[in-house]
Amino acid sequence: MNIISIPLDIRPYNYEFLISLASMDSNISLKMPEKKILGYKKQPASYQAVDDFINNHCADADALIISLDMYLYGGLFPARIHQMELTELTARLNKIKTLKGNYPALKIYASSLVLRTPKYNSSEEEPDYYAHIGHSIFQVGYLSDKEKRVGLNEDEKAHLLAHRSAIDSVSFDDWLSRRSKNLQLIEHAIELVDEKIIDQLIIPLDDTAEFGFTMQDQERIYEKISLLGVQDRVFVHPGTDESGCTLLTKAYLSMRKQDFLATTLYSNELFKTYIPNYEDRPFVHSLRSHAAASGITLVDNNVSLPVLAINGCGEIMQEAFDISYGYNLHTGVRKPKYKNITYYTHRDLVTYAKEIASRTLQMPVVVIDVAMSNGGETELIRALDKAGALDAIKGYAGWNTTCNSLGTGIATLVFSTMGDNADAIERFLKERLVSDWAYQTEVRFPVQFEYLPSIGLSYSSFEEKETMVFDKIKSEIEKAWMENIQYSFNGCCPAITSISAPFRRMSGLHITVA
Repeated sequence: MNIISIPLDIRPYNYEFLISLASMDSNISLKMPEKKILGYKKQPASYQAVDDFINNHCADADALIISLDMYLYGGLFPARIHQMELTELTARLNKIKTLKGNYPALKIYASSLVLRTPKYNSSEEEPDYYAHIGHSIFQVGYLSDKEKRVGLNEDEKAHLLAHRSAIDSVSFDDWLSRRSKNLQLIEHAIELVDEKIIDQLIIPLDDTAEFGFTMQDQERIYEKISLLGVQDRVFVHPGTDESGCTLLTKAYLSMRKQDFLATTLYSNELFKTYIPNYEDRPFVHSLRSHAAASGITLVDNNVSLPVLAINGCGEIMQEAFDISYGYNLHTGVRKPKYKNITYYTHRDLVTYAKEIASRTLQMPVVVIDVAMSNGGETELIRALDKAGALDAIKGYAGWNTTCNSLGTGIATLVFSTMGDNADAIERFLKERLVSDWAYQTEVRFPVQFEYLPSIGLSYSSFEEKETMVFDKIKSEIEKAWMENIQYSFNGCCPAITSISAPFRRMSGLHITVA
């Protein structure tokens, strides 16, 4: 199986995750461009170099997995700030037609993101003006959409006017213009699906909410999908950075011409109807869409099938670091650590972990740890360890948003079940536990808010003492592991072989283990 991939960017979940998954099956040959041509943060990739890579490797490829955000704009962040004309972008997209004409047997699996609208003021990933008026832009989108769909009370009307007055017309016109281009290109990509140029398209939704600009764009997108009747080949759902994993899984199963059936096991059945942080719909609807996009079929209550063990929250979903460190990322306020009572009243993690352990004796199990956002749950890790399940499961995902973890977990279940490389499967499990749980939940924020300031560094400014910082992270991960995991992996923390920061910041570290 020869697969070429154009990733969303060079961060590990978009780049190395694909390599790790493909390495689980020796029959897969995966080729990706070198990172040096794929851009860096807001610096776009070399379009010509990416286009050349595709054309130079298509002759013997079975499938192309392509992020249209990388191909059209130069990456995720460039898609949010570019000043390109629609005519140039459309010409780039139409080259996919030429490619399919030259290689008609090539299967093309693509993703194209709806531009996000974060709730907070920050220009780290958005245009410069978002540092000052980002919150107001979000509120205008949210409240104007809510006004149109369900109406506003008097206080909300006043807030809408106040936020509108806070936004200058030049910035707002720039924001709306880029969204318009993005939406038109997504609609064109849907047309390419209808024309059978693109075999499958994923349209991920990043940082979504019940109302807002993203919801307005979705209305147009769903209308286009319905009009063309391509609901079975175009999937719209929350997520972003897991999309490459999803498309790789779809390509893999399609080439193997094999059905993949799986079942679910919840720590809290009520989580099915819960709308997770940063997302716009009940979890079960996202699960169905991600499963269909990956090419798998979910069967309820079947103990003889591979298992997606989904650890959901109670009535409230907190941030992992809010529980472990007492820090609210959006308010910047540190308070005593607190865990909502419904994490206990709505779940029994001891029984859940024992059931997972029992299932691992019969079938592959992958744990999707989404009880919190931006990290795994330490109590679940302890319960799995004590039940003898932590080193018996085939995979783990608990990073960033719920659907980021969901897409990664589904892909891991497929490749760990069907693949033939046990070492690669175990290595990815260890790396996810080290990164998604140990680093993100237990280590990152003490290092970021205590250690870095103590040596004169910060979240995105530590390159001058990088070795010292990474050594500190490594030692803290090992400490967190040994304090919480006693019975699994022979009582030892996996040997961390490297730590790197592709975007030179404390989030999105790439941690490898032996």
